[in-house]
Amino acid sequence: METTIDPKLLTPMVPKSEATWHLWQKKNFNIHRGVIEWSLDEDFQSINELALRIREGVKTEFRPGWLRGFGFGTVLHFKAVSEDFVQICDHVDTRNKKNGVWQWAILQFDDDKVAVGVHTWLHGYLRPVYDSILAQLEHDGYECMSADAEVDKLIATLMKVQRLCKPLQMAAGIVT
Repeated sequence: METTIDPKLLTPMVPKSEATWHLWQKKNFNIHRGVIEWSLDEDFQSINELALRIREGVKTEFRPGWLRGFGFGTVLHFKAVSEDFVQICDHVDTRNKKNGVWQWAILQFDDDKVAVGVHTWLHGYLRPVYDSILAQLEHDGYECMSADAEVDKLIATLMKVQRLCKPLQMAAGIVT
């Protein structure tokens, strides 16, 4: 099943080097987001090898720049998976990265009509795209599962400090 994405959110683009990829993007002065759909007909030794190919492809296809961050999601169609399949969760980013933040991955097993989604803990511009793809799949009879990646320890600590400081900030605002 080929993915349908709302053209108000992302527009299709023609791949430059990854001919088997279907690509969508939103790019303006403030935002740069993209989605990759890839039917994996070739065998990969590991999820790490697959993730490296995706990250290299992101650099070529989207050319993330320093001016605005680039976030992307992937829809990956699998016929078979490697033994380290669960490591895909390690490749969905929980922090910003220079060459793009892999915000989510939807792994489709079309023969079995099963889809698994993994999303980073922070929900942003691409979350409605992620949700709509999973909804399409459910509508088409897929059994869908979705999970958010956990916040890493540093970010969790910073969020806790922020929550603890709010009463102090409010009190300081009242006193002054």
